[in-house]
Amino acid sequence: MTNPSIYTVGGTVQAGGGIYVPRHADNELLELCRQSIFTYILTSRQMGKSSLMVRTAERLADEDIQSVVIDLTQLGVKLTAEQWYLGLLSIFEEALILDTDVLEWWQSRNHLGFTQRLTKFFQEVVLLEVTSPVVIFVDEIDTTLSLDFTDDFFAAIRYLYVARAQNANLKRLSFVLIGVATPGDLIRDPKRTPFNIGQRLDLTDFSFEEAMPLAEGLGLAREPAQKLLKRVLGWTGGHPYLTQRLCSVISEQGKDSWSSTAVKQVVSNTFFGEMSQQDYNLQFVRGMLTKRAPNQYEVLTVFREILLGRGSVVDEEQSIVKSHLKLSGVVRREGNILRLRNRIYEQVFDRKWIDENLSVSLRDRRKLLKPALPYIVTSLVISLLAMGVTINERRLKHENILVDTDILNAENKFTFNSKIEALVAGLKAGKRIKELKENVEADNRIRGITTLQEVVYGIRERNQLEGHRDKVLSVAFSSDGKTIASASSDGEVKFWNRQGKKLETFDHGITVTSFAFSPDVKTIASGSSDGTVQLRNRQGKKLQTLSH
Repeated sequence: MTNPSIYTVGGTVQAGGGIYVPRHADNELLELCRQSIFTYILTSRQMGKSSLMVRTAERLADEDIQSVVIDLTQLGVKLTAEQWYLGLLSIFEEALILDTDVLEWWQSRNHLGFTQRLTKFFQEVVLLEVTSPVVIFVDEIDTTLSLDFTDDFFAAIRYLYVARAQNANLKRLSFVLIGVATPGDLIRDPKRTPFNIGQRLDLTDFSFEEAMPLAEGLGLAREPAQKLLKRVLGWTGGHPYLTQRLCSVISEQGKDSWSSTAVKQVVSNTFFGEMSQQDYNLQFVRGMLTKRAPNQYEVLTVFREILLGRGSVVDEEQSIVKSHLKLSGVVRREGNILRLRNRIYEQVFDRKWIDENLSVSLRDRRKLLKPALPYIVTSLVISLLAMGVTINERRLKHENILVDTDILNAENKFTFNSKIEALVAGLKAGKRIKELKENVEADNRIRGITTLQEVVYGIRERNQLEGHRDKVLSVAFSSDGKTIASASSDGEVKFWNRQGKKLETFDHGITVTSFAFSPDVKTIASGSSDGTVQLRNRQGKKLQTLSH
């Protein structure tokens, strides 16, 4: 019998009565709290932050360490600074069962500022009445980003950390800050010292071993349940919410067996197409990549580079754009490289989606781009020259863009012996365009950007084969040279002729990592990420499945 109730697809596991999946971060956070180390868990939504917080508080209680769990959403945002601080203190009063009348204590010190009153409250009330260590969990800190007075709150926390050097009693007090934000978001005033204390704790996706308890609710015997769980993780990458949601949907089907094709169909019905507009997590990621992006154009441009995988995108902690991409959850850091998080994100936010939103972003930015046009054009020309792209002069004239024919020649393709030569030529072209900018009307400048942008994103190789919905991992020519086969992580193998016409497609059902023709071209073999090799005839009929 299936048991959908073990899966949690919203809120904390504890509130929903679901099964809790421990990770490496559980013991790591517990140890940090034991040592009273200031910690922050700042990551994307639905990664299990709140569930981890509640479980850690329960474990601390078993060790006689006091904890206070604060969900800042309960304070609200439409209130004055004093109301916000008093609401905060009332939570401490109730959680720690303080003898002090918090309201009276606060009002008796109204000659002091809010920040000073808050720090004195911890020193003169909390640490005097509570003799054990105290860990304060502050959840949903991103709700403070819309308030104009919470810089002081985080400044007070930083002060309590720094003041440990003079007041040893403060070493019993520590904070764990949790939310969808970066440390730089916490104190936004550039004139103030940034929030630069504490230790970062990263929440990773479920590994197969960690996710094993989730197999219990799939309604299958142990071995087929574990095999099904691997297929689920092949789509979700172990993302806590996506994994639990997919497991929940599968468990409700009540089926006795699951092929990779059947799992793929459930994924499609749950997350793709119109359903992608309804899923809360996908809505959040979409909003982070567009409306909530610090610079939509730059965020999508870097994301596009990561998606296409044409080169390694190195993570940089000081990069606002890359930090935002990590915070959205769509990418994760592996070593020092940013990678796509999972196949579901990869297919929902694919190249077509990115290019559509890049176009929207470009239109929205045109007015802002006017002053920088000469430099943008220079950069684009350098890129075009370096790639050896033919630019059609007639197209540019049709758009009424003033272009020197010595720079852009309609009949010649730019080729250079080295990237340095291309760069020098590009700089010369940019200098000439900059000299001409005074003769270019404002409207033409905008059309210039748009035209060159379209040229860059419109580049296509001759006979480019398009049709896969995911990365192409293997390509093979038949021995007679007449047929090309391409295998993809979308689970499909496609056949093409030399002119680029698609001949046929068969569905392997899971990521196809390798492919080969037999010497007589009568049999084809495809290897997949589940450790199997499928043998088929040229008509696509499955002959045999080999398992490692």
